[in-house]
Amino acid sequence: MAGDLLIALTNPGLRHRHAVKSDFTFRHRLCHDFESLIWVVVYAMMMHHQNNLAQTDPDMCELYKEVLDECWSVQAYSNLRRCHNDLICVGCTFNSQPLVGSWFPDPREAAFFREAMRLLRNQTQDGEPITYERLCNLFKAHIQLSTEPQNCVPVSS
Repeated sequence: MAGDLLIALTNPGLRHRHAVKSDFTFRHRLCHDFESLIWVVVYAMMMHHQNNLAQTDPDMCELYKEVLDECWSVQAYSNLRRCHNDLICVGCTFNSQPLVGSWFPDPREAAFFREAMRLLRNQTQDGEPITYERLCNLFKAHIQLSTEPQNCVPVSS
């Protein structure tokens, strides 16, 4: 779910019992769909890694499931918004590369995650909406990387 929508849904004015549809003033944009697509891809990558762990290392799989539950199994929009912000921070902080590497052991997936989180951060901080061109560039860069050997993945700063 797009961050702007999460902000709108956690608006304190919508929490009272008598809120009506007209109180919800969110304006849907294409960049919100692009952001949601990025979150779906990141979630799918994390689920893929969990499934791989289930076959090879059940104990590590259980630990990883806790990470997934922390990130995605939240019951309130405000918790999901906090988790999204945390994931963006982890993806954009150089010191968190070991953590990103544990979530995505394939360096190509880790590179995609970091670049995707930077795209989301720039949308939030700099007001640069995710455009079709930016999304295509993200996917094209990482689709090309997927054909290269794993040790050739550039390290993002």
